[in-house]
Order: sequence, then C-alpha cells, then structure tokens
Amino acid sequence: MRMKVLFGPLTVLVTAGFAVAAEPTAKGLRPGDEVSAWEPVHVAGPHAGTKTCPVCTYLDAPVLLAFAKDAKAAGQLAAALEGIAVAHAKGKLKVLLVVVDGSADELQSLAKEHSLRQLMLCRPDPQRKEKQLKAYKVESLAANSVVLYQDYAVKQAWSDLKAADLGELKKATDGYLPKR
Repeated sequence: MRMKVLFGPLTVLVTAGFAVAAEPTAKGLRPGDEVSAWEPVHVAGPHAGTKTCPVCTYLDAPVLLAFAKDAKAAGQLAAALEGIAVAHAKGKLKVLLVVVDGSADELQSLAKEHSLRQLMLCRPDPQRKEKQLKAYKVESLAANSVVLYQDYAVKQAWSDLKAADLGELKKATDGYLPKR
C-alpha cells in the first residue's frame, strides 16, 4: 500500500516530464509575439550605411521581416522580397531581409546581383548579433524565417520557406497595398 502512495506521484511527474520534452519547440517568433527595438546594419536599400531601427522608425506600420541563414539562402528570397517592396513603395508596408551570416561584401554583391533598391538588406550588428538573434528567436538551423508584424505584434510567421512557397508572402501582404 505504501509503495502505491510513493510511486503514484512519481509516475505522474515522470510522465509529465516526457510530455513536456516531447513537444516540438517553435522556430522564430510566432503570431502574437511582440517585436523589440534593434539596430541592424543596413547594407542596401533606403537606409544603406546606417543602423536604423526598423521598429522605432516605422512604429505601428506593417513590416515583412525575413531572416536568411546566409547569402545563398538570402539569394533565394531576394527577388520575391524586392518585388513586394517595390509594389508597396508608396504604401506603409516595409520589407527587410536580414542575412545572419554574411559579410558586407557578400551583401553588396547580393544587392547588385538582384538589383535591390526598395528592399532593406541588412545584417545583425556584429557587436550585438547574439542578443539580436535571440530577441527574434532566429533558429540557427533554419534556412530562413519570416514574420509579418504590425503594431509591434507578429501577425503571421513562416519558417524554411521554399521557392514554391514565396507566393504566400505576396498574398499575405496584398492587403496592405496602397489604395488607388
């Protein structure tokens, strides 16, 4: 009888521990999460050569923010994101592409290769990189993670988008197109 009393609670604790360990961890920010101020290094686009904070600058405006693992992964997103940025140039939606591991030279080449003009091409500030990536829950193994936020809150989120999925970003941002 005494054994049942001791092992009953222990069984519950062990079972609960396995249930928690078995839950998958979410990649990146999720809908409802808040975005925080940060200062990426802008390599190309409207703020090139600065460390302009997109959250502070655009306040409650909608922002499509993509993180790419490296220059190769960024190259797979660049044309689609530039297209969205151009379509929204006269509206409120802003578009950023942050290359997690890429030098200024690699990003300059990427900007030139894809004729980036409206898309803000950035990289984390090398002195604050880990803190910045942690604040945005950037998954180091993911090729990319993308969030659409407005009013400081994430509205939609995507991870590891493939070329065939990039139309989802355009569709998600179409509602922000300026009215004619």
